[in-house]
Amino acid sequence: MSEKIRISQCMIVKNEEKNIERALSWGRDMMWEQIVVDTGSTDRTAAIAQEMGAKVFHFPWIDDFSAAKNFAIDQACGDWIAFLDADEYIPPESAKKIPSLLMKMDSTSCNALITSLVQVDGAQDITQEQAEGTLKWISTLKEDGSKKFSLSGSVIRLFRNLPGLRYEGRIHEKLAMKDGSLSCADTSQELVVLHTGYNPEEMKEKNKVERNIHLIKKELEDHPRDYKMLTCLADSYSQQKNHAKAAKWYEKAADCLPKGLGEDNIQGAMIFKHLLLIYLELSDEKAAKKAYARGTKRFPKDADYDYLMGRHLTGTGHFQDGAQHLLKALVLLDQHGSTLRSTLLAHNLLEAWELLIKCHYENQDLKQCVSCAVTVLKASPYRPEALKLLLSAFRMDEELDRDRPTPTAASPEQVKGFLGNFYDLGKEEDCRFVGDAARQVSYERLMEFL
Repeated sequence: MSEKIRISQCMIVKNEEKNIERALSWGRDMMWEQIVVDTGSTDRTAAIAQEMGAKVFHFPWIDDFSAAKNFAIDQACGDWIAFLDADEYIPPESAKKIPSLLMKMDSTSCNALITSLVQVDGAQDITQEQAEGTLKWISTLKEDGSKKFSLSGSVIRLFRNLPGLRYEGRIHEKLAMKDGSLSCADTSQELVVLHTGYNPEEMKEKNKVERNIHLIKKELEDHPRDYKMLTCLADSYSQQKNHAKAAKWYEKAADCLPKGLGEDNIQGAMIFKHLLLIYLELSDEKAAKKAYARGTKRFPKDADYDYLMGRHLTGTGHFQDGAQHLLKALVLLDQHGSTLRSTLLAHNLLEAWELLIKCHYENQDLKQCVSCAVTVLKASPYRPEALKLLLSAFRMDEELDRDRPTPTAASPEQVKGFLGNFYDLGKEEDCRFVGDAARQVSYERLMEFL
């Protein structure tokens, strides 16, 4: 690290014995100092931090995350501050980019760096790779070789040590400049922070949800129409699976949305998605339709509302209506993309296509069923559900030929030739895959040709 730039790593902690060593280790070699502010631990968190060489301070908890964080910043002497929670860390491939990035920013007016933030299950999620061309969805690779896709958000974890740059808010605190001129550089393509704190076991152990509810309600006493805080309160009740209270507070958040809120506001759009999901879960069709109508009116380019409705209707056997919603969702996604919207559909795109295939099959619209199945299998040929629906459509068409004056269905031999567009039936594994699908849908005549 250049002597020109000194980084102070800061964190506030309470009973982080399981996480503190990792939290202080990931960037230890590049940090000029490490500052740990303990807010009342009853375990060995503070002792471990001291053993690792961190400067440990004690701050009485006063139900205010910003107050504790700002106290930590007041102890820092570095040029830049890296402020991560104890349950967060930066993987090696990202961490090694920090010095050069800060060197680039040092001669600019930039005050803070925006990074990606990804929720992971635990410390075993040790690395990440790019997915779908961006870091909006990234894949974490576990020690056992398995992968998990997670939605990536944006956060500020690196910022200059400036007198007027401090946190605001008791909970879900945000960085702000006293004069309002916080200048940020987007480094989310280079830097990713992995967060383990929403692991259900850890949430329960630390009673985080009840703590959050308490603090959010205190914030709402001062700002009762803050839709972001109202949404956070609803999120907390949703985590407790208290659907009635979650719906109540999402409804209040929806009522408090600013009129000038843009169509690309993710949090605003998610309010109606949560409401739609809750009401569908509760089988409250009237409330679900109202949430759908409000969401699509306020965020007309977001395809997720129609995707969620189409998925529900397909699952409940309403295939005509399901097809209409799924088609609309796919058209919206094609027209407007998923950079800041339609993230649920974008990440479940092939599953949505398979639902549409099923709708067309159940509606006996076999031509569209085959067309959609071809779309899926071209993109991902080894999806058994898509193949089974395709073969079912060919088999049904063959059965319907019995009542037609002139046969029009493809013969099993022609179907086999058609499948050659996706599979090499001379290979044992491909032949077995197709054969298994044919067997499961009772397409016996095709099996004779395989």
